[in-house]
Amino acid sequence: MSNCEVHYCNNKDLKKENVQALMDWLQHQPHFPPLTEYQVIIFLHSCYYNNEAAKKTIDNYLTVRKFCPEFFANRNPSNPDIQTALDLLTISPLPKLTKEGYCIIYFRLVDTNTDKFVYNNLIKMFDMAASIALKELGTVNGHIIVIDLEGYSLTHIMKMGVMTVKKYMFFLQEALPFRLKGFHFANAVPFMDKLMLLMKPFMKKELLEMLQVHSGNNETLFEFVDKNCLPNEIGGSVGSVFEIHNAFRQKFFDYKNFFEEEEKLVVDESKRPGSPRNVGDIFGVEGTFKKMEID
Repeated sequence: MSNCEVHYCNNKDLKKENVQALMDWLQHQPHFPPLTEYQVIIFLHSCYYNNEAAKKTIDNYLTVRKFCPEFFANRNPSNPDIQTALDLLTISPLPKLTKEGYCIIYFRLVDTNTDKFVYNNLIKMFDMAASIALKELGTVNGHIIVIDLEGYSLTHIMKMGVMTVKKYMFFLQEALPFRLKGFHFANAVPFMDKLMLLMKPFMKKELLEMLQVHSGNNETLFEFVDKNCLPNEIGGSVGSVFEIHNAFRQKFFDYKNFFEEEEKLVVDESKRPGSPRNVGDIFGVEGTFKKMEID
């Protein structure tokens, strides 16, 4: 049975005729690169089988990847910037799904050196980890993001540029083919208000409603996420952060060729029917956000 057939069998609401309709639509989009049937299935599933929503998500995904090369280009794991980022933090799908069938994407610093902390590279690593999760797990029931703030300082937060955060939040909410089911901060820091000041202006109502902040022993996190699906360091049992980090670090290198192929998934605005889109159409004018600073 092919990979696509497995997903048709596992998802009774996934209809071949809807996938074919999207494939036919793609044939009439000269500005898009070719997409495989499997990729179309992932987008359609992420949009709960709504073809019009899937079309918009595909367009956003391919367009953002074109306009944000700082996140989506030069993704070779041997790239020195990625090597430094891999030494600095782990961003990994955890090895065990929750009882609801959700995949947990877990962030945590493994080196707190602020001199090495480059937020663009963190987002690049998130995209690479998300790509691996989509490739390996496909149409899981949903995704939960857990950002463990252990080791973060105010200096880390101050290095997160406003426009960079805005771009990431747009990608997460409007382009990434995830069924996002939870967004959690574990080990909350005293300066959470500063972090929220950066993020909240760019979060839609749906994301704000699923945002949860956990402190102390993170017991409140376990009300939303199965304890036995989390790393040992925050009360779970799937292994230590060190073990998870080393295993997933190797995966980045195993997927080197896959990342190179994925870099072709960008629009060619010169071929877009009608008016081409530009950065301002999607993200607004950068100068608008210059006055938003952390005191």
